[in-house]
Amino acid sequence: MKIAIIGGGSAGWITLSYLAATIDCELTIIHSNEIDPIGVGESTTPTIKHVADTVGVDEKQWMKDSQATFKYGVEFLNFNNIGSRWVHTFDDMLPHQTFHRPITENGKDLYKKELTSVDYFLKAFGKDVTHYNNTHGPQEYLIENEISPYSKSGKSNISDYPGYSYQINAFKFGESLRVHTDKSKYTEIIDTVTKLNWQGDTIQSVELNNGNKIEADVFFDCTGFKRLLIGQLGTWKHYDELINDRAIWGPIKNVNSYKPCTEAHAMPHGWIWITPTVGQLGTGYVYSSKHQSYDSALQTIKDFWTKRGHKFEPLKSVQFDNGINSNVSKSNVISNGLAQSFIEPLEATSIMVTCVTVRSFVNLYKKQLLWNSKKAKVHNRIMHKFIDHTRRFVHMHYRLSERTDTPYWREVGNDPIAVQELCDYIKVLETSTFLNKGETLLNQFNWVSLLLGYNKKYLNKLPDISDEDIENYLHYTKMIIENYKHTTRNNLTIKERLAYINT
Repeated sequence: MKIAIIGGGSAGWITLSYLAATIDCELTIIHSNEIDPIGVGESTTPTIKHVADTVGVDEKQWMKDSQATFKYGVEFLNFNNIGSRWVHTFDDMLPHQTFHRPITENGKDLYKKELTSVDYFLKAFGKDVTHYNNTHGPQEYLIENEISPYSKSGKSNISDYPGYSYQINAFKFGESLRVHTDKSKYTEIIDTVTKLNWQGDTIQSVELNNGNKIEADVFFDCTGFKRLLIGQLGTWKHYDELINDRAIWGPIKNVNSYKPCTEAHAMPHGWIWITPTVGQLGTGYVYSSKHQSYDSALQTIKDFWTKRGHKFEPLKSVQFDNGINSNVSKSNVISNGLAQSFIEPLEATSIMVTCVTVRSFVNLYKKQLLWNSKKAKVHNRIMHKFIDHTRRFVHMHYRLSERTDTPYWREVGNDPIAVQELCDYIKVLETSTFLNKGETLLNQFNWVSLLLGYNKKYLNKLPDISDEDIENYLHYTKMIIENYKHTTRNNLTIKERLAYINT
C-alpha cells in the first residue's frame, strides 16, 4: 500500500514515524519548509510515550532534542474559585478484587471490570481529591517532591498504566522523529501541493509545484488550519460551548523549573499555562475575545509574569476555532492534527488526539491489511466519539466552576445541571476499561478526579460495599502509599535526571 502524508510539523512527523514503525507500506511525506509551526502544544499525555517507544527513538535522545522534561499531570489553580487547587494526575482505577486477596496473588489474575477503587473511594471518603490521587498512584507525591520516574540504576519504577508524560517543544519533537526515523522507510519531498486529482470522493494523486505527480492509496492531511484535502470532503463543526478563541504565547527564557506538571492558572477572562522545558518556561494566555481585547489580554499575561519577577515578551498570537471536521476520515483521506480538529489547549489534548488518530488507523488497517471506504467510516466514527468525549471533559472544567467575579466566569461557569450531568456520565462510564500501557483514556478515574477537584459530591447511588470490604480497601491503599514512597526513595530528582539526559 502507498501512503502519502501531506504536511510536516509535529502532526506530519508523528504520523509518518508511527506508520513506518508499525505497517509495511510505501511512505511519502510532502511538506514545505516554509510552514510556520503553531507551536502551542508543549504539554502532552502518556500517549506520546507509546508513540516514541513504538517508533524506537531512545527517550534520552528525543528528550534532549526537544528540550523535554517529565510530566505527571496538570495543576489547576483558581478554576473552581479563587484559591482553589486540583491536580489531575496520570493514574488509573484499581480492580476491587485486589483489596480482598493476599498480596502475593496480585498480578496473577486477569481481573474483570466490575467495581473499582473509584467506587470504594467514593463510598469511604467522598470529596478529598488529594487523598484520591494518592490512593491511586504516586504521581502527586512525585510532583510535590520533584522526583523523576527513574532510579539511580536507570530503571523506571512507576506504573506503565498509563505511565508518565512530558513537557516538550512540540515542533522539535517532530524534528527529532524526522531525524531518527529510518530513512529507508520513507521518501521526503520538500515542495507544495498545487492540485488534487479526484475520482468521486477519492484522491487519485496530488500534483506538486515542481510538476511531479504523486499517487497513493491513502492520503493523510496534516496541513494544519489550511485543511487542504479534508476541507473538500466535509464541513467544519464549531463547538459553540467552548468560547475561548484566542491565545498569546512566548517563552520565559533562561529559567529552569523542575516541576513535573503543567500549571493552569485561571484568570478573569481565560487561563494562563506554564510548561517547564529545559532552559525556559513555555507560557501563554488562552482567552475569549468576546470578553477581552488583544491589548488587554497581553497586559494580563505581562502583569502575571511581572508579579513573578519575569518579563513576558509575546512570540506569537493566534485566533482559533474550536471544532471538528464532519468527516475526520472519508474514503482514502484521513485528517490529523489541526487539519482534523481543535479543542482549546486545556488538558493538552492536541498531540494526544494526533497520536490516537494514527494508532487507530493502524489498528483498523492491520485487521485485513487493507483500507477502504468502510474502514474510513469506522475510523471516522471512532475518532468522533473519542474527540467528543474529550471535548466534553474539557468543557466540564468551566461548567463546574463556582466563580462569578467577571462576566466571563458568569457565562462559562455555574451551570446548575453540570454536577448531576457529570455524575450521570460517571455512572455510564462504569463499563469503561482499565488503561493499557501508554494509553490516554478518560475513564472513571479522570471524571471522578474532576468532580472531586471541583469539590463536588457524587450525587447518585453508590454500590453496596460492606464495612469489612471498606476496611480491606483502607488497609490496602494505605500499603500502596507506603509502597510507592519506598520504591521511589532512591529515585533521581528531576534535576538530576535532566542533567544526565542533557550531557
